[in-house]
Amino acid sequence: MASEFGIGEWLWMMASFLLVIGLLVATLFILKRMTPGVRGAAGRRLSISEVQHVGPRQKLLLIQLNGDEILVGQSAQSMTLLGTWNIARLAESQGDTDDSDTLTDTIPAEAKGFRASLSQFVKRQGQ
Repeated sequence: MASEFGIGEWLWMMASFLLVIGLLVATLFILKRMTPGVRGAAGRRLSISEVQHVGPRQKLLLIQLNGDEILVGQSAQSMTLLGTWNIARLAESQGDTDDSDTLTDTIPAEAKGFRASLSQFVKRQGQ
């Protein structure tokens, strides 16, 4: 025998379904609010100010931390520090014509190889 559903059973199923969907949305909203992140909200010391995608799995990140800017190269395998500088010092030297010396001095030795490779890659992409 085929059992038939009455209007009461359909309403009960729909109310239960809507309750489950509502609880799912509320849970996702709460999880999103509670998840710590590196957003650039006021009062946070760490923020990612710019992201430049260089390739399918490579990108450059400009990170601000405690008044300093940090340039990081990220690939699928690793992250490499490309340079750091103080934002206040950089703002003061904006009037100078040659800022490259102050930025090059802060680049670690192991990052200079990556920097050379990156500049060659960017030059080839521009041609």
